[in-house]
Amino acid sequence: MRGLVSQARLLWVFSHAHLLGYSTPEHDYLNRAAHGYSYLIETMLDREYGGFYWKTDVNRGVIEPHKILYGQSMAIYALVEYHRASKLPEPLEYACSIYETVQQKFQDNTHGGLIEHCERDFTPLTCTGDRLPGMPDIVGFKSGDANLHWMEALTELYAQVKDASMRDSLVEAIELLCTKFYPANVSESCEYRLSDWTPVTDDELSHGHMIEFAWLLLHAQQALGLPRDWDHFESLLRHSLRYGFDHDRGGFYFRGKPNEPACDTTKFWWVQAEGLSALTDAVAHFESDEYNVALSKLVNWILNYQIRSDDGVWIVSTDAEARPQNMKKAGEWKAAYHEVRAITKFVQTFVPEYDRCQQ
Repeated sequence: MRGLVSQARLLWVFSHAHLLGYSTPEHDYLNRAAHGYSYLIETMLDREYGGFYWKTDVNRGVIEPHKILYGQSMAIYALVEYHRASKLPEPLEYACSIYETVQQKFQDNTHGGLIEHCERDFTPLTCTGDRLPGMPDIVGFKSGDANLHWMEALTELYAQVKDASMRDSLVEAIELLCTKFYPANVSESCEYRLSDWTPVTDDELSHGHMIEFAWLLLHAQQALGLPRDWDHFESLLRHSLRYGFDHDRGGFYFRGKPNEPACDTTKFWWVQAEGLSALTDAVAHFESDEYNVALSKLVNWILNYQIRSDDGVWIVSTDAEARPQNMKKAGEWKAAYHEVRAITKFVQTFVPEYDRCQQ
């Protein structure tokens, strides 16, 4: 079984590694990206209705034909990066085509915003208020999770194409995320809203999503040529450092209600990765002992506890005291994207040797 998210993320990882100059004759990352790209286009692209299937199998059959906004976003994100790495025009053309499909098929014409879960033909799935096995978020709801990944994809697509309609879509995505899901006043935040934007207030916030949005917001504003909203960034990051960070051992916890200590103190790999990206931006921009100390503790946590073997691959999770909970290194949702993105961002920012070897 092959999921759209893992396939797209692996395509992005190999493309990104090649772009940054890590390919060698022994490790030809562009060739590996090309292999993933071929499978994505030949097997996962629905040539009748448009968009990408959610899951296929190794025999190139369709297992789950659903069209999920999260998956379309990750596909666009990966296709743009493969276009940059390969210099081929077709991946970018596919990315633009998927963008048009989302604009046409996922629009919520009643309440605005985007629908997140559809059948193969883009008929919206009936609102259940539940999570379907193997699918992200809650069917029939609007989520900060799916919307931040849509913003992430639009940022890269707009940066490459500079299309006016894509710019408008990106501006709209930023506005929705800043007002409906992750406002600067964290007490007004929520992970989920009903289709009519009524907030689901009994749900906890994900510290990982909040700090991921914080630094991706800066990146999106930079792509648009707008001033970066460091105040908004700091409000979200400081909240997670206060209520969702282990100041003794290092590492970010998973979830908690606004302005309350974390209620789920699991330390997931992807939350540490997004914390690494956000703190990298914070330390690079601000002269702050708070951020310097937090970044140092987070790096130490990752090296000592999130990595448990000589191969350097991060495990899925530990508990608050560093006892392993899930030792898996890869899976449907764990495809190197979070950690590779964070590590390369950290290296580009802080390691002088990186700049010298790129010259």
